[in-house]
Amino acid sequence: MKLRHKIAGTLALPLALAIASTANAATVFDDEKQTLKIGGFVAAQAVWEMPDAGDPNYVMDLGTTRLNIAYTKKTSAGDITVLYENDWNDATKAAGAYRLRHAAIMYDGWVAGQTWSFFANLNGLGETLDANGNAITSSWANRNAVLGKNISLGDDMSVGIALEDGKAGGNTGNATGNASPAPDLTANFKAKVGGVGLFAAAQYYQVDDATDPKKSEGKVRFTASAAVPLGDAATIKAAFTSDQDKHDAVSVSGQFKISDQVRTNLVVEQYMDDGDDKDYTQVWANIIYRMPVGLEWGAEVHMVSGDDFAKAAAPYGGAEVDGDMTFRLQARYAF
Repeated sequence: MKLRHKIAGTLALPLALAIASTANAATVFDDEKQTLKIGGFVAAQAVWEMPDAGDPNYVMDLGTTRLNIAYTKKTSAGDITVLYENDWNDATKAAGAYRLRHAAIMYDGWVAGQTWSFFANLNGLGETLDANGNAITSSWANRNAVLGKNISLGDDMSVGIALEDGKAGGNTGNATGNASPAPDLTANFKAKVGGVGLFAAAQYYQVDDATDPKKSEGKVRFTASAAVPLGDAATIKAAFTSDQDKHDAVSVSGQFKISDQVRTNLVVEQYMDDGDDKDYTQVWANIIYRMPVGLEWGAEVHMVSGDDFAKAAAPYGGAEVDGDMTFRLQARYAF
């Protein structure tokens, strides 16, 4: 049973956040007319999955390997940036190893193309070794087609408004073609106050009506997070997401830098569902060592404890998860 694949498989901003996922990007050239940066990382993993019921499973694979290219054209009217990013994960070969993450154009706060949803709560994400495995129920990290505008309010504050691909909300269409053609509508607020990162967003989205294949219905969900630095060595994050169907999730994470080369993370997420036997808790604990050459080595334990939700149609679905544990070793080099 591949628990990490079940969790990652349910999901599909500004340029700075997109590039941040690569740790650092190499500048190919930068002059008064244009800038070209290439970044990404290569990773390898060894994973031991130890379900509460069933036989343990061991796999060694590519992990997630990522490549992005950011080109900026500098003009008198403002900079125009084009971002392209994709990754490979050989654990997803059944669905195709190649995955498009970003293909977007950004100008004067405008964002158009495939990129982070304006609902994506990256501010609240704690660090886990698997790039697809963090607490994404409480702190969404989804990407889809968007057309939006980020409006600066000054002093590290901004608001964003976007139209987004309606499939993200579950409005998948049907044989009669009568699902709502309306896109999702998202509004967010981002700020940094006294070093504390803040994020809040609301999204109005359409879902297919379960009782009538010719109809859809509109719903609203909310998310918020705070990232609080505690001196130079520690950061605490908290995130929360809720929707009208009473699906609530909250996470708390902490990172502590033991030294300039060693850091450790603890991430705890609680999912709460109004339905019976659908709650669960996930915990990640890891330690990461960064060599002077930039190569990182990490070890992580991931544990899940929950009700019998996974035996039914839960958010992640599939086999039993109560008591499941995964141990992961990873080597990664970012460029």
